[in-house]
Amino acid sequence: MAFVQTAQTARIDLFATLRTSIEEFKAARVLRQKYKSTVRELARMSDRELADIGVNRYDIKGIAKAHVYG
Repeated sequence: MAFVQTAQTARIDLFATLRTSIEEFKAARVLRQKYKSTVRELARMSDRELADIGVNRYDIKGIAKAHVYG
């Protein structure tokens, strides 16, 4: 009887862990999409537009990373 209870508990824990992992993956995917979108928007800007906002072209990825991931 103790084996059955242990097996059921392990199964529930496995599903909880799996559900948490899926939620974390979805959240990471959303952040990655925001990062890519930010990089894309900044990359579309001309050098003059970037200079107007005080950004160099080689800083785009770093700025996007700081903006999205903090």
